[in-house]
Amino acid sequence: MRPNRDRAPLASVSVEPLRSRKLLDHLITWSIAWFLGLIGAPILIAVVLAPFQPQTAGNPGGVTPVLLPVGLGLTYGALATLRDEYGIPPAWRPSVTQGFVIAWYGGWSAAIALGVLRNLIDGGPALVQQWLGGDIVFWFVLVGLPWILATLHDRRRRGAAGWVDFS
Repeated sequence: MRPNRDRAPLASVSVEPLRSRKLLDHLITWSIAWFLGLIGAPILIAVVLAPFQPQTAGNPGGVTPVLLPVGLGLTYGALATLRDEYGIPPAWRPSVTQGFVIAWYGGWSAAIALGVLRNLIDGGPALVQQWLGGDIVFWFVLVGLPWILATLHDRRRRGAAGWVDFS
């Protein structure tokens, strides 16, 4: 191995050691995680179980699936808070963008799938067939179109192939 004589010297970087976690840090972390988790997890459970519950005359829809993206976002926030504090799992790097994508795309896709499941339970394949076109349009407007636009925007920003600039 050659000595490092012909290269520029490495910059000296002073890195301060991470401060030790105090009891207050753990209390704040767990308070935030419990707050977000106790709101988000019950929403997820209620929305997922709603199609299997009998419908009542006064409340035909049961729990609204519109809450699913909110429940996913809150639960993601609770898990991301714990991940930032304890580093488990080490390969996951939570971010606001990742949380939004999971909540929006995953939430609306799952809400529509749960709606199709509810129609299948209530009226069988005939009811699913009656509403499937609307479900597909609804999915395309809320999930497909934003995904396509985000992909095109990213390709344009990076100058990648597949983007035609007409200007």
